[in-house]
Amino acid sequence: MIVWGGFAVSSVGTALSNLAVPVLALGLSGSPAVAGLVGAARLAPYLLLTLLAGVFVDRWDRRRVMLVADLGRFAVLATIPVAYAFGVLTVTHLAVVAFLEGVGHVFSAVSHLSALPKLVPEEQLASANALNEVADSAAGVGGSALSGALIGLARNSTLGAVYSYAVDAVTYLLSGASLLLVRTSFQEQRPAGERRSVTADLKEGMAFLRRQRLLRLLVVMVTLVNFLQAPLHLATLVLATEDLGVNAGLIGLVLAAVGLGSVGSAFAASWLRERIGLRTLALGSVAVWTVAAAVMATAPSLVLLAAGVLLTNLLWPIFAVSLVTYRLSATPDHLQGRVNSAFRTLSFGVEPLGLAIGGVLIASQGPRFLFWTAAAGQFVILVGGTAAWRRKRMPGTGGVAPLKDTSGRPRTPEDP
Repeated sequence: MIVWGGFAVSSVGTALSNLAVPVLALGLSGSPAVAGLVGAARLAPYLLLTLLAGVFVDRWDRRRVMLVADLGRFAVLATIPVAYAFGVLTVTHLAVVAFLEGVGHVFSAVSHLSALPKLVPEEQLASANALNEVADSAAGVGGSALSGALIGLARNSTLGAVYSYAVDAVTYLLSGASLLLVRTSFQEQRPAGERRSVTADLKEGMAFLRRQRLLRLLVVMVTLVNFLQAPLHLATLVLATEDLGVNAGLIGLVLAAVGLGSVGSAFAASWLRERIGLRTLALGSVAVWTVAAAVMATAPSLVLLAAGVLLTNLLWPIFAVSLVTYRLSATPDHLQGRVNSAFRTLSFGVEPLGLAIGGVLIASQGPRFLFWTAAAGQFVILVGGTAAWRRKRMPGTGGVAPLKDTSGRPRTPEDP
């Protein structure tokens, strides 16, 4: 619960930045394309560093990695309000800070996820994942509301975004401090012996993921969906402010209000996982996301735009709890960092590319074109995913967790 509390606090900071980054980038540059590139810099570490992070998380003390990541993010984020106060804040500075924040998030997230099976018994793993989703969703609501309020009450949106960065920095300081209270080991006792090369460790993690047919399909689906959805937040902001004439502060408050739906779905995620198969949840989520993108593309008002965001947010906690619980249960502790990082490298690593390309499309074709592109792409994923699941005859993987054989090695339905 201490670890979860720190995670909840830092998630509030992440939600603050989700709105503050594009608002501040737009305020400094006036260009959606530049704002997309700054957002891409924040996400680039997922692509560049996640695989290596998995190797070192399996080697290093996971609690210490999370502590250093939190304190490091506090230090770099604090430079934003300082630079603004002295009148020297630039887009380049903002992009560098965004990238370093992403580096800290990669190491912290992989460590937190990999440590979870050691912090709770296996029968509580789904509930623990659901609690993380509740914290993440609730933080999204609170963070968006707080960021929207700061932006709305400040003299201008740029100054409000700077205030958001200051609060974000403090959340990481508090999260790091909470970890000092924990003495429980975040990993199994690792046998002493000759350490293998980074390449050999990487190959072992990738080989395990490659053998799991269901995980292979899921990583492809999630990777493509993340690529298409990465620029939707920026498109929502641009459509609301430029086409619909809505104040950026009000947008933050509206996004916080619709985020309450994701909090509710996160509470229900563990219960639903026990009753609905992963196949139904995965394909059903893509179907809903397709409809949501189409709704946002045609939205004549902030109400329908918010409805599209609500549809998008509702399914993510449920899908994430089912997918992550399945993956954690199927993976041995000594491979958790590498398997999780391999999955996240592909699924999250495409987000900076999607955001950069999306920013260019928004600037040249407009946000509605971007929403239609996302809707069409997700419909193709739905059709392809349905066909692949049937062709491979993979199980629905409902509420039954992967079993273990007498050797203790996790056994999944994909094992021969």
